[in-house]
Amino acid sequence: MDTAQRSAPDVRIGVGVVETPTGLGALSWALEETAARGATLTVCHVRHDGGPRAAPGLSGLELADPALARHIRDARQRLDRPTTLTLPSGDPAGALIDLSHELDLLVVGGHAGGDPLHHSVPTRVAARASCPVVVVRPVYGHHGGPFAGHVVVGADGSAVAAAALRAGFAHADLHHLPLAVVEVDDTHTGDDRWFDDRFLETRFVAEPAPLEIFADQVEPLMKQYPSVAVKRAVYGGGPVHGLRRAATGAALLVLGRHGRPRPAVLRLGSVSRAFAEHADCVVQIVPEPPAYRAGR
Repeated sequence: MDTAQRSAPDVRIGVGVVETPTGLGALSWALEETAARGATLTVCHVRHDGGPRAAPGLSGLELADPALARHIRDARQRLDRPTTLTLPSGDPAGALIDLSHELDLLVVGGHAGGDPLHHSVPTRVAARASCPVVVVRPVYGHHGGPFAGHVVVGADGSAVAAAALRAGFAHADLHHLPLAVVEVDDTHTGDDRWFDDRFLETRFVAEPAPLEIFADQVEPLMKQYPSVAVKRAVYGGGPVHGLRRAATGAALLVLGRHGRPRPAVLRLGSVSRAFAEHADCVVQIVPEPPAYRAGR
């Protein structure tokens, strides 16, 4: 069943936490999303130092890492709802991928500087997780792009993009944010163009041909989420460069990911991989159905 169709208490969010700026940023983002959705939260701290297994629960973590335990205790009090804590050991990416089978959304911190949570962890998790993955990292010194504060969705008319669009509209509706659907056309050599579907504002005389590719996917969602202000845009250049220009300062960038049976390295295409490893905003990577929640 689609997460957007499930009752709020049934929605399960998980977050991988380490005591770094990105790890704590992921915890903060997950707390806000859990509260907004009325969901349940699982906090996961993976021990990968090869040491003895910690005692279960927060008391064990307080002995091993009192500072991180304090952050988690504070998070539980802020959320004011039951929160599960899990402390597996071993490979962080593998443990988070295993956890994703039980979740509707998994939040991880991105790579930043010398963080122990290396950039390969969010990349591997985003490529293999059974649910959508949000990668959170601190963003410093970036000027807002044309869609700053928007939910930006990369679209190309594919089934992968359709899954991203559904997730993007649901997030924009929940958080009362405008949404921009961005198609990057490497054959387009003119200025970046956008069309505002709500206010009929336009930076071109007529809708360019690339917009027609995904109009069939966007228009039903506009009817389903009538309160979401939508802009459709065409950017020129390579996909990564075009989306970076569009999404700088965005509240969230949503991208699709190919489903199984492709090898993991191919499921996370070059565009999604680039943003999982580095982005100027929070990124959500959504598996193509039925790659997640199969059989539910």
